[in-house]
Amino acid sequence: MCAIISLIALAGLFQQALTAPNEVPAEKRALQNNCNRDNLFRSFIDPRYSSSASAFCSTYIRPTVTATKTTTTTVTAGNKKRDLSATTAFPASRLSSACSCILTAAPSPTTVATTKVATVTVTKSSACSVATPIVKNGDFESGSVAPWTVSFPYGDYLPQYFSYGVKNPGFGGSKYAFIANDQNANSYVELDLDQSVTVCPGAKYNIAAKFYLTDPGDQSSKKNKRQFTPKMVYVNAYVDDVRIGGSIPSDPAGPPIVWRSLTGTFTATSNQARLKITFVATDFLGVEWGVDNVVVTPA
Repeated sequence: MCAIISLIALAGLFQQALTAPNEVPAEKRALQNNCNRDNLFRSFIDPRYSSSASAFCSTYIRPTVTATKTTTTTVTAGNKKRDLSATTAFPASRLSSACSCILTAAPSPTTVATTKVATVTVTKSSACSVATPIVKNGDFESGSVAPWTVSFPYGDYLPQYFSYGVKNPGFGGSKYAFIANDQNANSYVELDLDQSVTVCPGAKYNIAAKFYLTDPGDQSSKKNKRQFTPKMVYVNAYVDDVRIGGSIPSDPAGPPIVWRSLTGTFTATSNQARLKITFVATDFLGVEWGVDNVVVTPA
Protein backbone atom coordinates (compact mmCIF):
# COMPACT_ATOMS: atom_id res chain seq x y z
CA MET A 1 0.00 0.00 0.00
CA CYS A 2 2.81 2.38 0.88
CA ALA A 3 4.43 1.65 -2.47
CA ILE A 4 1.28 2.67 -4.33
CA ILE A 5 1.05 5.96 -2.38
CA SER A 6 4.68 6.70 -3.13
CA LEU A 7 4.14 6.11 -6.82
CA ILE A 8 1.17 8.47 -6.81
CA ALA A 9 3.16 11.16 -4.99
CA LEU A 10 6.05 10.73 -7.41
CA ALA A 11 3.69 11.10 -10.36
CA GLY A 12 2.35 14.31 -8.86
CA LEU A 13 5.79 15.77 -8.47
CA PHE A 14 6.65 14.77 -12.01
CA GLN A 15 3.52 16.54 -13.28
CA GLN A 16 4.43 19.70 -11.38
CA ALA A 17 7.89 19.61 -12.92
CA LEU A 18 6.38 19.47 -16.38
CA THR A 19 4.17 22.49 -15.73
CA ALA A 20 5.75 25.73 -17.13
CA PRO A 21 6.27 28.49 -14.60
CA ASN A 22 4.09 30.92 -16.61
CA GLU A 23 1.25 28.54 -17.11
CA VAL A 24 -0.66 29.47 -13.99
CA PRO A 25 -4.31 28.46 -14.10
CA ALA A 26 -6.64 31.35 -14.77
CA GLU A 27 -8.51 30.96 -11.51
CA LYS A 28 -5.23 30.98 -9.52
CA ARG A 29 -4.04 34.05 -11.43
CA ALA A 30 -7.33 35.70 -10.56
CA LEU A 31 -6.63 35.18 -6.85
CA GLN A 32 -3.03 36.42 -7.24
CA ASN A 33 -4.10 39.55 -9.14
CA ASN A 34 -7.07 40.29 -6.89
CA CYS A 35 -9.36 39.89 -9.90
CA ASN A 36 -13.07 40.35 -9.43
CA ARG A 37 -14.83 37.06 -10.16
CA ASP A 38 -17.84 38.66 -11.77
CA ASN A 39 -20.00 37.23 -14.52
CA LEU A 40 -17.64 38.50 -17.22
CA PHE A 41 -14.55 36.91 -15.68
CA ARG A 42 -16.34 33.60 -15.03
CA SER A 43 -17.45 33.55 -18.66
CA PHE A 44 -13.87 34.13 -19.79
CA ILE A 45 -12.51 31.21 -17.76
CA ASP A 46 -15.35 28.86 -18.71
CA PRO A 47 -13.64 26.00 -20.61
CA ARG A 48 -16.20 26.39 -23.36
CA TYR A 49 -15.13 29.99 -24.07
CA SER A 50 -11.65 30.32 -22.61
CA SER A 51 -9.86 29.85 -25.94
CA SER A 52 -12.02 32.48 -27.65
CA ALA A 53 -11.65 34.82 -24.68
CA SER A 54 -7.85 34.50 -24.73
CA ALA A 55 -7.72 35.21 -28.47
CA PHE A 56 -9.98 38.23 -28.02
CA CYS A 57 -8.05 39.62 -25.07
CA SER A 58 -4.65 39.23 -26.72
CA THR A 59 -5.71 41.75 -29.36
CA TYR A 60 -8.08 43.86 -27.29
CA ILE A 61 -5.54 45.08 -24.76
CA ARG A 62 -2.52 44.95 -27.06
CA PRO A 63 -0.83 48.39 -26.95
CA THR A 64 -0.38 50.27 -30.18
CA VAL A 65 1.51 53.37 -31.22
CA THR A 66 -1.69 55.12 -32.16
CA ALA A 67 -4.27 56.57 -29.83
CA THR A 68 -7.19 54.30 -29.06
CA LYS A 69 -10.74 55.24 -28.32
CA THR A 70 -13.03 53.81 -25.66
CA THR A 71 -15.50 51.36 -27.14
CA THR A 72 -18.26 49.08 -25.95
CA THR A 73 -17.73 45.46 -26.95
CA THR A 74 -20.34 42.67 -26.99
CA VAL A 75 -19.32 39.17 -25.81
CA THR A 76 -21.65 36.29 -26.74
CA ALA A 77 -21.85 33.32 -24.32
CA GLY A 78 -24.17 30.36 -23.58
CA ASN A 79 -27.44 30.49 -21.64
CA LYS A 80 -26.40 28.02 -18.92
CA LYS A 81 -27.27 28.95 -15.38
CA ARG A 82 -25.01 31.73 -14.11
CA ASP A 83 -23.63 32.20 -17.64
CA LEU A 84 -23.67 35.55 -19.34
CA SER A 85 -26.82 36.46 -21.18
CA ALA A 86 -26.82 35.76 -24.89
CA THR A 87 -25.75 39.30 -25.68
CA THR A 88 -24.38 41.40 -22.84
CA ALA A 89 -22.52 44.68 -23.29
CA PHE A 90 -19.63 45.59 -20.98
CA PRO A 91 -17.69 48.86 -20.77
CA ALA A 92 -14.12 48.88 -21.95
CA SER A 93 -12.74 49.16 -18.39
CA ARG A 94 -14.42 45.87 -17.40
CA LEU A 95 -13.15 44.13 -20.50
CA SER A 96 -9.58 45.32 -19.95
CA SER A 97 -9.65 44.22 -16.31
CA ALA A 98 -10.99 40.74 -17.10
CA CYS A 99 -8.55 40.29 -19.96
CA SER A 100 -5.57 41.20 -17.77
CA CYS A 101 -6.61 38.45 -15.34
CA ILE A 102 -6.70 35.63 -17.88
CA LEU A 103 -3.63 36.44 -20.00
CA THR A 104 -0.38 34.78 -18.96
CA ALA A 105 1.77 37.66 -20.19
CA ALA A 106 1.34 41.13 -21.60
CA PRO A 107 0.72 41.02 -25.38
CA SER A 108 3.42 42.34 -27.67
CA PRO A 109 2.80 45.92 -28.86
CA THR A 110 1.31 46.35 -32.28
CA THR A 111 2.59 49.15 -34.53
CA VAL A 112 -0.18 50.70 -36.55
CA ALA A 113 0.95 52.82 -39.48
CA THR A 114 -1.28 55.76 -40.25
CA THR A 115 -1.27 58.09 -43.21
CA LYS A 116 -1.76 61.74 -42.48
CA VAL A 117 -3.27 63.61 -45.38
CA ALA A 118 -2.62 67.30 -45.52
CA THR A 119 -5.12 69.32 -47.46
CA VAL A 120 -3.90 72.60 -48.90
CA THR A 121 -6.62 74.98 -49.86
CA VAL A 122 -5.63 77.71 -52.33
CA THR A 123 -7.98 80.63 -52.30
CA LYS A 124 -7.83 82.81 -55.34
CA SER A 125 -8.68 86.33 -54.98
CA SER A 126 -11.73 87.29 -56.87
CA ALA A 127 -11.07 88.44 -60.39
CA CYS A 128 -10.39 92.15 -60.62
CA SER A 129 -13.25 94.09 -62.07
CA VAL A 130 -13.87 97.78 -62.53
CA ALA A 131 -16.97 99.81 -63.14
CA THR A 132 -17.73 100.79 -66.72
CA PRO A 133 -17.36 103.03 -68.50
CA ILE A 134 -13.79 103.28 -67.26
CA VAL A 135 -13.51 106.83 -68.59
CA LYS A 136 -16.20 109.00 -67.07
CA ASN A 137 -17.88 111.58 -69.29
CA GLY A 138 -15.67 110.54 -72.19
CA ASP A 139 -18.28 111.80 -74.68
CA PHE A 140 -18.85 115.08 -72.80
CA GLU A 141 -22.59 114.72 -73.27
CA SER A 142 -23.09 115.77 -69.67
CA GLY A 143 -22.50 119.32 -70.93
CA SER A 144 -19.64 119.87 -68.47
CA VAL A 145 -15.93 119.09 -68.24
CA ALA A 146 -16.03 117.23 -64.89
CA PRO A 147 -14.59 114.84 -63.85
CA TRP A 148 -11.86 115.89 -66.29
CA THR A 149 -9.50 118.58 -65.08
CA VAL A 150 -7.80 121.23 -67.22
CA SER A 151 -4.28 122.56 -66.64
CA PHE A 152 -1.62 124.60 -68.44
CA PRO A 153 1.79 123.11 -67.57
CA TYR A 154 3.74 125.98 -69.18
CA GLY A 155 1.92 128.86 -67.58
CA ASP A 156 -1.51 130.43 -67.55
CA TYR A 157 -3.23 131.35 -70.77
CA LEU A 158 -4.68 134.71 -71.64
CA PRO A 159 -8.47 134.22 -71.41
CA GLN A 160 -9.14 137.03 -73.89
CA TYR A 161 -7.25 135.05 -76.54
CA PHE A 162 -7.70 131.45 -75.50
CA SER A 163 -10.94 129.62 -74.83
CA TYR A 164 -11.85 126.02 -74.02
CA GLY A 165 -14.76 123.98 -72.76
CA VAL A 166 -17.57 121.64 -73.76
CA LYS A 167 -18.93 123.04 -76.99
CA ASN A 168 -20.93 122.13 -80.05
CA PRO A 169 -20.64 120.22 -82.35
CA GLY A 170 -19.51 116.76 -81.20
CA PHE A 171 -18.35 113.81 -83.23
CA GLY A 172 -20.88 112.10 -85.52
CA GLY A 173 -23.62 114.62 -84.91
CA SER A 174 -23.49 114.38 -81.11
CA LYS A 175 -24.23 117.47 -79.12
CA TYR A 176 -20.91 118.11 -77.40
CA ALA A 177 -17.13 117.69 -77.59
CA PHE A 178 -14.27 119.24 -75.70
CA ILE A 179 -12.91 122.09 -77.82
CA ALA A 180 -10.00 124.47 -77.24
CA ASN A 181 -9.30 127.53 -79.39
CA ASP A 182 -6.19 129.69 -79.54
CA GLN A 183 -7.03 132.77 -81.56
CA ASN A 184 -4.05 134.82 -80.48
CA ALA A 185 -1.47 132.61 -82.17
CA ASN A 186 0.62 132.18 -79.04
CA SER A 187 4.21 131.16 -79.69
CA TYR A 188 3.67 128.00 -77.63
CA VAL A 189 0.68 126.74 -75.77
CA GLU A 190 -0.22 123.41 -74.17
CA LEU A 191 -3.49 122.43 -72.53
CA ASP A 192 -3.75 119.17 -70.60
CA LEU A 193 -7.10 117.45 -70.14
CA ASP A 194 -6.84 114.57 -67.68
CA GLN A 195 -8.65 112.30 -65.25
CA SER A 196 -7.72 109.35 -63.04
CA VAL A 197 -9.28 106.06 -64.10
CA THR A 198 -9.66 102.82 -62.12
CA VAL A 199 -8.07 99.76 -63.73
CA CYS A 200 -6.77 96.30 -62.78
CA PRO A 201 -3.01 96.05 -62.14
CA GLY A 202 -1.26 94.02 -64.81
CA ALA A 203 -4.21 94.13 -67.21
CA LYS A 204 -3.86 95.42 -70.76
CA TYR A 205 -6.19 98.12 -72.07
CA ASN A 206 -7.07 99.82 -75.32
CA ILE A 207 -7.61 103.53 -75.53
CA ALA A 208 -9.55 105.18 -78.35
CA ALA A 209 -10.79 108.69 -79.07
CA LYS A 210 -11.85 111.01 -81.86
CA PHE A 211 -10.09 114.31 -82.45
CA TYR A 212 -9.78 117.10 -84.99
CA LEU A 213 -7.38 119.97 -85.67
CA THR A 214 -7.92 123.23 -87.50
CA ASP A 215 -4.99 125.28 -88.67
CA PRO A 216 -5.88 128.57 -90.34
CA GLY A 217 -2.21 129.30 -90.90
CA ASP A 218 -1.86 126.05 -92.80
CA GLN A 219 -4.86 126.93 -94.89
CA SER A 220 -3.34 130.32 -95.69
CA SER A 221 -0.15 128.66 -96.84
CA LYS A 222 -2.19 126.43 -99.14
CA LYS A 223 -4.04 129.36 -100.62
CA ASN A 224 -0.76 131.16 -101.17
CA LYS A 225 0.69 127.97 -102.65
CA ARG A 226 3.45 127.91 -100.05
CA GLN A 227 4.98 124.73 -98.69
CA PHE A 228 4.23 124.30 -94.98
CA THR A 229 5.82 121.39 -93.15
CA PRO A 230 5.59 120.13 -90.58
CA LYS A 231 2.30 121.12 -88.98
CA MET A 232 2.81 122.64 -85.55
CA VAL A 233 -0.41 121.52 -83.92
CA TYR A 234 -0.79 118.22 -82.09
CA VAL A 235 -3.11 116.08 -80.01
CA ASN A 236 -1.52 113.35 -77.89
CA ALA A 237 -2.75 110.78 -75.37
CA TYR A 238 -0.69 109.75 -72.34
CA VAL A 239 -1.15 107.21 -69.57
CA ASP A 240 0.97 107.90 -66.50
CA ASP A 241 3.06 110.29 -68.62
CA VAL A 242 3.81 107.66 -71.27
CA ARG A 243 2.64 108.60 -74.76
CA ILE A 244 0.11 106.05 -76.03
CA GLY A 245 -0.97 107.63 -79.30
CA GLY A 246 -1.80 110.88 -81.02
CA SER A 247 -1.84 112.90 -84.17
CA ILE A 248 0.87 112.80 -86.81
CA PRO A 249 2.07 115.62 -89.10
CA SER A 250 0.20 114.20 -92.09
CA ASP A 251 -3.20 114.38 -90.35
CA PRO A 252 -5.39 116.82 -92.26
CA ALA A 253 -6.24 120.09 -90.51
CA GLY A 254 -9.37 122.07 -91.30
CA PRO A 255 -11.32 124.01 -91.70
CA PRO A 256 -13.50 122.20 -92.44
CA ILE A 257 -13.43 119.92 -89.41
CA VAL A 258 -12.10 116.44 -90.16
CA TRP A 259 -12.43 113.95 -87.29
CA ARG A 260 -9.59 111.49 -86.96
CA SER A 261 -9.07 108.38 -84.78
CA LEU A 262 -6.61 108.18 -81.92
CA THR A 263 -5.76 104.68 -80.67
CA GLY A 264 -3.23 102.99 -78.40
CA THR A 265 -2.71 100.34 -75.76
CA PHE A 266 -1.22 100.27 -72.27
CA THR A 267 -0.71 97.88 -69.37
CA ALA A 268 -1.85 99.07 -65.97
CA THR A 269 0.82 99.14 -63.27
CA SER A 270 -1.57 99.85 -60.38
CA ASN A 271 -5.29 100.17 -59.77
CA GLN A 272 -5.23 103.82 -60.81
CA ALA A 273 -3.97 105.30 -64.07
CA ARG A 274 -3.75 108.93 -65.08
CA LEU A 275 -5.18 109.48 -68.55
CA LYS A 276 -4.13 112.73 -70.18
CA ILE A 277 -5.03 114.32 -73.52
CA THR A 278 -2.68 117.16 -74.51
CA PHE A 279 -3.29 119.93 -77.03
CA VAL A 280 -0.12 121.61 -78.28
CA ALA A 281 0.52 124.45 -80.75
CA THR A 282 3.76 126.23 -81.68
CA ASP A 283 5.12 128.85 -84.08
CA PHE A 284 2.46 131.50 -83.79
CA LEU A 285 -0.39 129.47 -85.17
CA GLY A 286 -4.00 130.31 -84.38
CA VAL A 287 -5.47 126.83 -84.01
CA GLU A 288 -8.41 124.85 -82.69
CA TRP A 289 -8.51 121.34 -81.23
CA GLY A 290 -11.44 119.06 -80.52
CA VAL A 291 -11.68 115.69 -78.79
CA ASP A 292 -14.65 113.38 -78.20
CA ASN A 293 -15.65 109.79 -77.39
CA VAL A 294 -12.64 108.98 -75.20
CA VAL A 295 -12.90 105.36 -74.08
CA VAL A 296 -10.70 102.82 -72.32
CA THR A 297 -11.60 99.14 -72.66
CA PRO A 298 -9.89 95.84 -71.71
CA ALA A 299 -7.65 94.59 -74.51
